[in-house]
Amino acid sequence: MKRLLAILGGIMFVAACLNANAQQVVKDKAYQLSILSGWTRTESVPQGLDVGFRKKLAEGQYATFYFHYEVMPPEAGEPPSDTSDMKRQWDAMVRNQYPDMRSVAGAVPKVSGKILVNGIYELTDDGEKVRRRYTYFLSGRTAFVVQCSAPPAQWPSVLTDFDTMLASLVPGGSSPETQTKSDESAKAELKRNLPTLLGSFPSQWRCSLSDVAITPTSSKDKRTLEIALSFDRPDIGEIYKATRTIFGMIKAGKSDSNLNSLPPETQRAASNSGEFIKYIGQVWGLAWGYVANCNPAIERYKLPILNLKGQRVGSISISREDGSAILTGKVTASDAQRVAGMYVFE
Repeated sequence: MKRLLAILGGIMFVAACLNANAQQVVKDKAYQLSILSGWTRTESVPQGLDVGFRKKLAEGQYATFYFHYEVMPPEAGEPPSDTSDMKRQWDAMVRNQYPDMRSVAGAVPKVSGKILVNGIYELTDDGEKVRRRYTYFLSGRTAFVVQCSAPPAQWPSVLTDFDTMLASLVPGGSSPETQTKSDESAKAELKRNLPTLLGSFPSQWRCSLSDVAITPTSSKDKRTLEIALSFDRPDIGEIYKATRTIFGMIKAGKSDSNLNSLPPETQRAASNSGEFIKYIGQVWGLAWGYVANCNPAIERYKLPILNLKGQRVGSISISREDGSAILTGKVTASDAQRVAGMYVFE
């Protein structure tokens, strides 16, 4: 019922604008939206986005409406009810890309679906000061990320256009089909987008992407995605070893008294284990979406951990099945023993 009401709200919003603006309906297999008078299709869009429109403003300036769309696989499950952590992570990623970014207050737009993240910012992009709104929402099984931009002084004059077009954006008329993605395409997307996530991590967890590899389709073993991470902190080796020890103890059903019996240096390193696994989880969680449609399927996600010198200190892996159980909420942190058993330390 909530989804139906959200869709109805979007339809009613668009209908209210029909008399004020001439519209052209753009239909595609993957999406449909209404484009207002003065907006034209642009073939050039920023990396990570798929479709773009722009409107010429005064003094040779432009407003732009870009978006990315992706059909989520069935195992993605329902989105979380609380998306505040996603919003904080999003703010951090925007700030990492645009250091002068500042958040701006504004009303939340109407969409045909559920908004996961919505943020308005003023920032400098390619030497130009702009106001920009990112709206990430789900409509059925299709995820949309919409980027609306205009010079700050011109923003009020095009905000209604942005809201009207955004409210009209829906999946295509036919049932969404999951498209097979090539290994090369998945690797290219990961190499392009993972560094943005890594750059949003706190300074003490700063790391870089060393390599991305996928087991060849000809392999007789389970296909594996490998994402090698090189951490800047000198104690990453100790943290990895302590985390491996702690997870082994949890898996074996040990208690806190057993933890207290560990050497002091292991206990000190283990105090970072929670955050370490948190950020490792964010990496494979993001990667999961990019490789979910590879064929044959990727059955395991493996993250080699490198130190400051680029030396491998170990690796952490999780199966596709177990990863899906975590992402869809079928298993939570309260099932500590089960979760510990899902991670393999090598």
